Amino acid sequence: MIAFISDLHANLPALTAVLRDIDSLGTVQRIYCLGDVIGYGPQPLECLDIAAKRCKLILMGNHEHAVLYGAYGFHPAAKRAIDWTRQVLQHVAPMAERKAVWQLLEGLPNRHEFDDVLLVHGSPRDPVMEYVLESDLWEGSDPTKIDEIFASFRRLCFIGHTHRPGIFTEDRCFLPAADVADGYNVADGARYLINVGSVGQPRDRDPRSCYTLFSGDAVYFRRVAYDIDATIAEFAKVPDLDSRLSERLSRGE
Repeated sequence: MIAFISDLHANLPALTAVLRDIDSLGTVQRIYCLGDVIGYGPQPLECLDIAAKRCKLILMGNHEHAVLYGAYGFHPAAKRAIDWTRQVLQHVAPMAERKAVWQLLEGLPNRHEFDDVLLVHGSPRDPVMEYVLESDLWEGSDPTKIDEIFASFRRLCFIGHTHRPGIFTEDRCFLPAADVADGYNVADGARYLINVGSVGQPRDRDPRSCYTLFSGDAVYFRRVAYDIDATIAEFAKVPDLDSRLSERLSRGE
């Protein structure tokens, strides 16, 4: 069994709860992180350290990219969080640990493939930045976007970025995670784009952390409750982090 986690967003209590759940299963051989370990949240260094130790691979997310190269196009609260995160990571002591952190960030790949599975943070067309949304399936949306995305991978593609877990099918349907609570068979030869959800900041109106298990034949979405109040208390210690970023955690939005 493989576990996919994404969008941790420096939420240490959420990450700890998810890893505890993964360990309790006793069947997970590998953990892949699809990016955005940092950004928004109050404990970026701790989450980077744990993710680096526990995950077989971490992909470049748009928040890691923003810390490295600038938060262009981010809304003001997100940009302030990125700027604060950069400052934290620039002042890690001792110097050897600081260099290790920046080498880790600079070395994150944009994509990873194994067998007929593609892993990206955003989309197969733009691995770091592009969002794939349910609205891309609506009437009036760009009719070529989904077609081009599905033409960009062989069988399965796992993504994060939107914080909204579910499955995009080749025939232009979106199955929210809540609608496939017992798992979903992906071994029929069709192509599927699977959003694994967010560990640190879910946005599907379920405040519990979300991650995804993959057996090779099926995917399973796991929801894990964590101590949201503990995360909110950590946010309150950092004036540069907008309170709206923590308030939304309790609403799952």
